[in-house]
Amino acid sequence: MEFSTYQQEAKKTIQDYIQGKEANKLVPFLGLIGEAGSVITELKKNLRDGNSYTNYNNKLKEELGDLLWYISTIATENNLGLCEIAESNLTKIKDRFDLEQSGDFIIYDAEYPTEEQFPREFEIQFDVICEGGREKVRVTNNTNNSKLGDDISDNSHKEDGYRFHDIFHFGYVAFLGWSPVVRKLMGIKRKSDSATDEIEDGARATITEELISLYIYSHGMDHQLFKYSNSVDTEILKTVQKLVSGIEVKNCTQKQWETAIINSYKVYDELKRNNGGRVLISIKNRRLIYLGKS
Repeated sequence: MEFSTYQQEAKKTIQDYIQGKEANKLVPFLGLIGEAGSVITELKKNLRDGNSYTNYNNKLKEELGDLLWYISTIATENNLGLCEIAESNLTKIKDRFDLEQSGDFIIYDAEYPTEEQFPREFEIQFDVICEGGREKVRVTNNTNNSKLGDDISDNSHKEDGYRFHDIFHFGYVAFLGWSPVVRKLMGIKRKSDSATDEIEDGARATITEELISLYIYSHGMDHQLFKYSNSVDTEILKTVQKLVSGIEVKNCTQKQWETAIINSYKVYDELKRNNGGRVLISIKNRRLIYLGKS
């Protein structure tokens, strides 16, 4: 049965519980809560009685059907189609959890001159140096032995390892094919297109990326910096998507962001524990690999 057919048939059975009253519209919402409780009750019976509860599947089907009726009724009374709701939900769920990302991966610089493209695979080195009594991190592109940006400290009253945070930007390169920060560090901004140079590789995009890194880091502080995690809260990923909604990386799914974040933090942890090391960034294989200290 099609969702649209079900909704049309269910519409014929909508009850006028309190005739002419505005409160009538609230009844399906209350019914939805009640039926959700009935579903949980069936679960309780199944857990309590085990194999002796032989009617579990039939009762669960019945209660889920009642839930569907209330959902259909609420949708109908708010001029929404069940098909539309199902399709929208499927898009949302795929964005969040679909592991098959190959079709969504965009090479943002594929059409630009080679000298304005990220190398499809390269190695960088994180070295810890001591300057003025404080540890700083120096990042070097091992491919051409060039230093990338200034040596950076934690920029904090308390040492917290944020001096290794450039690894997050390289993670975005590996898993999203995106990072205005790394483009600036590597001198590969897409200057052949003035609009791209200004908007996608410019100051605002760079600030946005730094903000995302700091935002996720602040959240990660409450989760042991994702050391034992394989997921990121959906609300965090939604906020990240909102922050990049005006630039090219807006097409990246929540699952892609989550993959970039979790894998970057795994390498970040290696860099902190070993006080530096070498890292392979591979766009072509979408990998970020800690190669060791030397």
